[in-house]
Amino acid sequence: MFIHHVNGIDWLVITAFEELKTMFIEEAGTIPSCFSTASELNLVDQAKRTYRYLPTLSGVITDIGTYQRQGNEEDLNPQLACLVEGRGRVFIYHGGFVAFVDDEQTFITRID
Repeated sequence: MFIHHVNGIDWLVITAFEELKTMFIEEAGTIPSCFSTASELNLVDQAKRTYRYLPTLSGVITDIGTYQRQGNEEDLNPQLACLVEGRGRVFIYHGGFVAFVDDEQTFITRID
C-alpha cells in the first residue's frame, strides 16, 4: 500500500503483494481528478457533477471497504480508497465499481 496525492486528497493505493503492485495500479485505473478538498460539495455530489447520472447498485460496504452483493461471485476489495474529513469516504474497485460512504448514506455505482 502507498499514498498517491491528487487534488488535496490522499488516495490509498491498495496492493495485495509488493510484486503485484504494477498490475494492481493498472487495474485500479487513473485516480479521478473530479474529487477535491477545495470543493464545498460532498464526494457523491462531486461525482454526480462530473459524471452526471450515476446508476445505483445494491450491496453492502464493510468497515474496511469490501463490496459485498448477491450477484458477485466473490467479494470485491477496494484498490483505491480515500477519506475526506466531513465529506465521506470513496472506495474504487476493479471494473469501475465505486462506493461512497458517509454518516448518512452508502451509495454504490459503476462508472464506465
